Amino acid sequence: MLNRPRPIGHGLAPFLAVLLFAGALAVPARGVEPGFEIIKACRANLTMLNEATAQYIKDGNTQLPTWDKFQNVYTMCLSTKYIPVKPVSPTADCEYFLVCKNLENFDWYCNLHGLIGGDKTYTFRYHEYQVTARINTKYLTIGKYKSHADNLLRWCGYAPTLMEDVKYHYARNPFSTLVIVGIGLLFVFFVYRNVFAP
Repeated sequence: MLNRPRPIGHGLAPFLAVLLFAGALAVPARGVEPGFEIIKACRANLTMLNEATAQYIKDGNTQLPTWDKFQNVYTMCLSTKYIPVKPVSPTADCEYFLVCKNLENFDWYCNLHGLIGGDKTYTFRYHEYQVTARINTKYLTIGKYKSHADNLLRWCGYAPTLMEDVKYHYARNPFSTLVIVGIGLLFVFFVYRNVFAP
């Protein structure tokens, strides 16, 4: 009885999978934080808004709301004199608000990234990005700001989708992500071929 010849590459796939996996462990992570540029753009907007408001106060103006949206503060107080170009939000969820206890204690914050500086941080996943938002507890007596802090806590419970997870890990370490996805696809192919194929 003749033995059937093995197909070319038989046993090669598992060997390649192990080799690639070992290579992934040997290569250090070369990726960067995927949300870095978004956070950088958002913090630049907050810096510009804080500086414009400080200049507004320095010019002798004393009318600032305790809390309000950017558009309302822009219309009522700052206008084009202090903000010649309106800030462009880096994400759909970035929206800017002013919180003010008095003329010495005010800050602009982003609905997603929080303040530039604060005494408390929340780290969470925002789709395929990781965000570290900052709040300042001195403003928690202002009801609208407390609601913002509570909303940031809700983001901490966000569960990213599979594709968002893959994008997040790919941006941080492309090689190991490709290896893991490749191994997963080989496993699915193996199961399909041995269980479902005729």
